[in-house]
Amino acid sequence: MDEILASLAQLARLTAGVPPAHLMAGYLLAQPERTRFVSRLDPEAPLGMAFGIHRRIEVPMMPWQGFIRGVPIPDPLVWIDSVRATARDAIEVRVSTDDLALTNLLAPVYARTGPRDERVAIERHITSLRAEVDRALDIYAEVKRLMEDPDHEADRDLPHFLSMAEGQMEQLGRELSRLKARIEGP
Repeated sequence: MDEILASLAQLARLTAGVPPAHLMAGYLLAQPERTRFVSRLDPEAPLGMAFGIHRRIEVPMMPWQGFIRGVPIPDPLVWIDSVRATARDAIEVRVSTDDLALTNLLAPVYARTGPRDERVAIERHITSLRAEVDRALDIYAEVKRLMEDPDHEADRDLPHFLSMAEGQMEQLGRELSRLKARIEGP
């Protein structure tokens, strides 16, 4: 928690000349337990924000951008008002900076959260793949049922649809196996 507070304090110092970013740094300082620094924002995360604090180089990005479930919210006051109901959700924070002090403060925080972030992303992807497999199985079962129905026996497209569903299930199965192997490790 000390690393997070130190990082937020440095972020607040750096954003002093940028009112929207400074306001949001203060918002985070008031609730450091909700702050989760990440190297990349998860588009499915309930709450997120990105800071672009560059003093030495020109980087074409906004100094602050908020996100609610992946939807950009450019106004900090609208973001704060919109997240009142989610007062317990973690806030993912991505920082792009050329400030060496802040970069050094964030390095151990990123090192701790990096592998976990990747695992969470992989687990979410596995969940969505399983839903796709379920849909493919439903299609396969329905096509099989239609092929056995005497009224649809003459439909020449049914074997093609059956083959497509089988191919999709095989492809999804291989992808699921690959992702499970990444999580379980060698």
